[in-house]
Amino acid sequence: MNHLKNTKSLTREFIEGKLFPLSDSLRDRNFDSPKLKRKTLFSLFYEPSFLTRISFERSITLLGGHTLHTEDASQFFPVTNTNYIEDTVEILNSLHIDGVVIRSSEPGIIERACKSSRISVINGGSYNDHPTQAIADLYTIDKELGSIDNKTITIMGRLEHRNVSAFMSGLSLFENVLVKLLPFSGEVSPEVQDICRKRNVKIENVHDLKQVSGSDVVYLNSPRTVAHYQLLKSRGFLISNIDDQFMSMLKPDSIVLDPMQRSGDFSIATNDSRVAFYRQSENALFVRMAILCELLGQ
Repeated sequence: MNHLKNTKSLTREFIEGKLFPLSDSLRDRNFDSPKLKRKTLFSLFYEPSFLTRISFERSITLLGGHTLHTEDASQFFPVTNTNYIEDTVEILNSLHIDGVVIRSSEPGIIERACKSSRISVINGGSYNDHPTQAIADLYTIDKELGSIDNKTITIMGRLEHRNVSAFMSGLSLFENVLVKLLPFSGEVSPEVQDICRKRNVKIENVHDLKQVSGSDVVYLNSPRTVAHYQLLKSRGFLISNIDDQFMSMLKPDSIVLDPMQRSGDFSIATNDSRVAFYRQSENALFVRMAILCELLGQ
């Protein structure tokens, strides 16, 4: 694999057979794994990011490599320039950069970068996809529950978002998965729903918190901004408190995930161990380390 372009092109064999074991191995080495000594990763983020960018930069450092980044790539590489991404990755190649993580919601940017690049390109969040987050989410479910097959997963919050699209595309690789959709806003893209149905994922639209009962996994995904949250709240849209009462509706061995996009719409008022946010973010570190080993360790 030269690039990690999208989630829909991943296979279960690659995720379970290669990335999960490698992530476990890296975890067990207590961070002493200079596999990528003298390798350099560039973070080319046209949009703000905390967890994705920092975890990639931490990953390459733990593996013995180096990291470079821009604080706001759009100040230097205008998205409106149709030639910019090809030129940019060619410049990075000329500077002997080994890999680049790109975040941009501009359609087609990741595809164009992969097509023209001689260095490894990783999708760090595109218009309707976020493959490394999806792999981290799947890895967390596998670690916490022992498998992904035969699970009921409720996705709550903003559904028209790359986290949800990528997560559902990843779930479609597994067997007998039921996804319940409880929207605060938007809906899952028709393309992603079509992929899921073709791969026999059952999708059920729900509109009541009581229907979360029986879920193995609850996946929280926030609205775009605090202002968006306030608008939804003013219009009477469902806003949820993740408290002990909420947790009592779930199975004893269930988990609650959140890709760390909270903006106030979910009030977290419980210390229940089934809330796995920070274990999820730690898992994302090991997954991204494994991805870098696969791409840059050749």
